[in-house]
Amino acid sequence: MMNIAYIKQSTCLPIGSITAFAGEVTTCNTGEENKTPIEELGWMVCDGRKLETHEYPELFATLGTLYGGKLSSGDEPSYFNIPDLRGMFLRGIGADDASTELRTKAIGGMENGLGSKQEFAVQKHVHVYTSSIPGTLTPGALVAAPVNNSTNPKDTTETPTESVIQGNVKVSEYETRPSNVFIYYLIKYRY
Repeated sequence: MMNIAYIKQSTCLPIGSITAFAGEVTTCNTGEENKTPIEELGWMVCDGRKLETHEYPELFATLGTLYGGKLSSGDEPSYFNIPDLRGMFLRGIGADDASTELRTKAIGGMENGLGSKQEFAVQKHVHVYTSSIPGTLTPGALVAAPVNNSTNPKDTTETPTESVIQGNVKVSEYETRPSNVFIYYLIKYRY
């Protein structure tokens, strides 16, 4: 449990600020015997939930319908969504090729703009294998030049299960990823 002194009710962080939180979000220690939900402190988990605009006017003024939502013109309530950052790494807006390659705009945003998303990728690379005996592959050097005559272009390898050179490399069936730790991303919705 966390001490309430670490989250002060102040205007230092603007509405819409996102922070990493390493504690449990269901309750926190307020310094009293009772427990208070984290949302009573003005924060909520970035889980993509739908919120009604009239209940969270300050957060709606910041986010609009960038992450989804619907504005009504009649009796139907208007709503908006907060970002869904579960399982995501955050990245600052950039203009370089790697930052902008194959981005998908946010529901209410622009391509390469705030809230846009980029799926995982592995940078292009070449592995050369020489075949001294047909059907037997020997690892060669990484090259960017054309393959020489000693390489059979039809030689293939199986899915790696471990690294021969660096025994501590892990292989995943699902993704390429850096080492990581689970935390909650919280968004400030009120002062």
